[in-house]
Amino acid sequence: MTWGYDVIPVRRALATLLSALLVTGAAACSDSADDSVTRLEVGVVPVIDVAPLYLGIAKGFFSSRKLEVTPKPSQGGSIIIAAVVAGSQRIGFSNNTSLLIATAKGLPLRIVAAGNQASEGDYAAVFAPGDSAIGSPADLAGKSIAVNNLNNVGPLSINAALQASGVDIARIKYVEIPFPDMAAALAQRRVDAVFAVEPFASAIKAAGDAKLVLRPYPLVAPHFPVASYFTSESFAASDPDVVDRFRQGMNESLAYAQSHPDEVRGILPNYVKLTPEVAARVVLPEWSTDVGAPLLRRTAELALKYGYLKTVPDVTRLVGG
Repeated sequence: MTWGYDVIPVRRALATLLSALLVTGAAACSDSADDSVTRLEVGVVPVIDVAPLYLGIAKGFFSSRKLEVTPKPSQGGSIIIAAVVAGSQRIGFSNNTSLLIATAKGLPLRIVAAGNQASEGDYAAVFAPGDSAIGSPADLAGKSIAVNNLNNVGPLSINAALQASGVDIARIKYVEIPFPDMAAALAQRRVDAVFAVEPFASAIKAAGDAKLVLRPYPLVAPHFPVASYFTSESFAASDPDVVDRFRQGMNESLAYAQSHPDEVRGILPNYVKLTPEVAARVVLPEWSTDVGAPLLRRTAELALKYGYLKTVPDVTRLVGG
């Protein structure tokens, strides 16, 4: 989620949040309710990708490790990154491209657990109008494509996929449009094509007047790691036991979600604005306990290649290796 409603640059979000904390005297949200249970707030974007977290809470995978985990919905990864660095949230969820960009800018982050990986289905795809002349990736040359953020995993993965298909990406024009507005933008021909992730991809397909042109994630790499759970380096150093217990609970949650898709679909309407009928047909991502360090390096190299980074960050340090 890719999802990932990133609308505020990391540094500006951090500055805004730090100012608010100074005014309010907000305390870090990792407290012990008693001598045994630790309360932990986790910043999330309310998208399908974080279903394992909600499922793990319901299944007791965190409480069994003496953690009281509370998801805190946010509008985007940049705001979550700022909150984690400031200490108002101890754990966050963000797409990996944003984490790499933030790390390259000097923000002290540490990946705690995997988030989600690209699936082989239509979880994230580029769509064109059904009557459009665009029928293949090659036809996107010289066209406009809507993405939810101009410097994020969407355009990065599309660029990589189009280059792999022999398309001149210098001729692509990206237009920033929020995911919820993608279907309308396509229907109104405001752009030639749109990049959408679930559940917005299913909404576009259900409308019946669009065709799928490209699945970018699998063309970047099989099992492309889209997002991760992360913390600050300072919290990882000061509370390694809490971080380790969260990692264990998250890994159990990820493995359970991957092997119990019906339960994932059942919990989606609890935190995403989906009806049970829509939840039953959306394409789910993959969930794995592997953070995919080699593919994170590949993502960093692509971000450098396409100008999102000026230097490749220390991925080994980011993943705690």
